[in-house]
Amino acid sequence: MDFANNINRILEILSINQSALATKLGVSKGIVSEFASGAREPSKDFLFGLSRIGISLDWFLTGEGEMLLNKEPKPGLKGLPIYSESKLPEGSFVVPLLDQRLSAGGGAHLPEGDKAAALVRVPAYLSRYGDNIAALTVDGDSMFPTLSRGDMVVCDSCGWSGEGIYALRMSGEGFVKRVTKAPGKIVILSDNPKYPPREEPEESQDIQIIGRVHCAITKVE
Repeated sequence: MDFANNINRILEILSINQSALATKLGVSKGIVSEFASGAREPSKDFLFGLSRIGISLDWFLTGEGEMLLNKEPKPGLKGLPIYSESKLPEGSFVVPLLDQRLSAGGGAHLPEGDKAAALVRVPAYLSRYGDNIAALTVDGDSMFPTLSRGDMVVCDSCGWSGEGIYALRMSGEGFVKRVTKAPGKIVILSDNPKYPPREEPEESQDIQIIGRVHCAITKVE
């Protein structure tokens, strides 16, 4: 079986590079490069990682069947399944994918109204948030390697609930950042060390904590 060709096909369909695939699978970029060039055959850890992100091992090992484990919906951002109101998996919990972005970087304009571009399936435990939860797309690199450009994050709209990663509104623009609090101030952190921390007075009207990010979608089940 031409594993190298299959790996390159995965990169093409998911619209990611070898480094991003290595991060998702928890292996080194060098290993992925060797597999993609045909220098080595994929390891068990690599195969397990492919299954975990939604790639069919039957397809990968035999070339037969569909590449993506979920065959019903069409591929969305980075190959993720998205749904319309008329075609939902039975018994699933879905949330709106809003037609706006959260910047992990310099800021992204947030429109006044929340417009749903599609629906995405998320873990059932998030149903406890009811209508107060939605998915948004990440842009920028300030949260790398935790989040990458094009990832989807699922966040509530319930405001502050303790230290974590949050969707924020600052000066009318949307951000996704790690947030903590110190006496009298809000501390906004990026996971990418090239971005410095930012501090705002706790009473600042320039910042609004929209809600906590509960998960990043790399696979929809």
